[in-house]
Amino acid sequence: MEPTDNGDIPVRIECNLAALRVLHKSVTEAYKNWPGGDPNEQVELELIRDGLFALLMDILLQNDLL
Repeated sequence: MEPTDNGDIPVRIECNLAALRVLHKSVTEAYKNWPGGDPNEQVELELIRDGLFALLMDILLQNDLL
């Protein structure tokens, strides 16, 4: 995969619904309990949390689980 305009390298992860729920929960907790430091880390956690939530809702809707 080619790096994006900002230099990040795209990564793909495949997991099941249970793992997606755990990932979202874990990132949400990490965001809530962020100890401080580099503010970009908190921004990344927020983006990841929101992306995982959107993905989770999309999967639940597609599979009539909501």
